[in-house]
Amino acid sequence: MNRTKLWLAVACLGILQSSCKRNETSEPQSPTEVSGTKNAASGNTVSALTFQNTVIPVASNPKDPQVFRAADGKFWLVHPDDNKYYAYHSTDLINWTKQSAALMTASTGTFWSSGSYKYNSTYNLYFTANNGQLKKTIGVATSTSPGGPYTVVNSSLMVKQQTDGTYIPCIDPSVFKDPVSGKLYMYYARNVGSGTDPDLRVVELTANGLNKVSNTDQQVLTINQSWENINVEHPLVYYASNAPVSRRYYMLYNGSGGALARYAIGYAWSSSPTGPFTKAPEGTAVGNNPLFQQDPTQNLYGPGSPNRVVDDAGTMWMIYRIKTTAGESWSDRAISVDPFLRNGDNDLEGTPTRGITQNRPVFF
Repeated sequence: MNRTKLWLAVACLGILQSSCKRNETSEPQSPTEVSGTKNAASGNTVSALTFQNTVIPVASNPKDPQVFRAADGKFWLVHPDDNKYYAYHSTDLINWTKQSAALMTASTGTFWSSGSYKYNSTYNLYFTANNGQLKKTIGVATSTSPGGPYTVVNSSLMVKQQTDGTYIPCIDPSVFKDPVSGKLYMYYARNVGSGTDPDLRVVELTANGLNKVSNTDQQVLTINQSWENINVEHPLVYYASNAPVSRRYYMLYNGSGGALARYAIGYAWSSSPTGPFTKAPEGTAVGNNPLFQQDPTQNLYGPGSPNRVVDDAGTMWMIYRIKTTAGESWSDRAISVDPFLRNGDNDLEGTPTRGITQNRPVFF
C-alpha cells in the first residue's frame, strides 16, 4: 500500500469512527450549525468538519512542541523560543490561540524542548536548560495554572558529568505515568550533538515528579537503523491496553538531525515502560520505520517532536512539527496534526500531510 492510499484509508477510518461514536453518545452536529471557524494562529477559515495542515504556520515560529490537556479541558502546546517558553491553547487541536505572556524565562542561557505532567493541582514543566554545546541539563518548574507563570523547584533533576567535570548533554524530557503500576517515569535523550553514542533513557521519578528515584536510570534505545543517522531524540511513551502484552507500551521518537529534511519519526514497543524496546523494522512497507517522514511533493520535511492525543471518536492524532523547506534550517518550522492508527498486526500506520483537506478531530 503506498502512502497516498494509506492516507485515504486512515481518513476513511476516522470518518467511520466518528460516525460510530456520535451514534453512541450524541446526535450528530449538522454542518449548517457552524458554517466555519477561524484558525487564530494561521488566519485561515476552515470548514466546521474539515481542516488542512499546517495548524500553526511557520510565521509564528513554533519550535519543538509539547502538548498536554489541562484541567480546564484545553490542550496546551508549549514550545521554547530562545530564553523563554511560550504556549498556545486549543479546544480542538486545530484552532490555536497564543498566550502573550511567557510561561517562564531563563536567567542564563536558552531553553530547548520541554515535557509536562500534572500532579494533583500542580502543573510540572520539565525544561531543558541550554548553557553551551554540551552543558544541557533537565530541571522542573511548577505552577498552579497550565499557562504559568512557572517557578523552578529543581534545576538539577537530570545533570550528567564525566569524572573530569565535562557535561554529558541531556535533553527532551517526556513524562509518563504507568497506568499499571502507578509509577512515574521520565524519558530523555542523552549525548545528542556530542558525537558520542546518543541514546534514549528512562528514569523513575518520585510521585510528585520533582525528584529522581535512585538507581533507576537506564538505557532503552540506541541507534541501529540507517534513517536515524546521527541522533535519536524526543521520546514519547504511551500505553495500549488492548494490545498484546509484548506491545502494551509504544514509544514514538525522532531520528537524524532536527534541522535536516530527513529528520523523521519512528516507533518501538515493549512489554514494560522500562524496556527493552523493540523497533519496527526499517523499510518502505506500511508499519515500518520511519513512521512519519519527509514528502517533497507536499513541501513537507523533517517531521518531529511527536505528541499523541486520542479524540472522543477514539482516533489517535499526532501533533508534531514539520519543516517547510528542504534546506538545513532552524527557522522554517510549523505545527501539523494528522491521524495515525494501530493496525491488525499491531503496527502503527500514518501519513503526514500538508495542504490536504481531511476530517478534523472529534471532541464533544
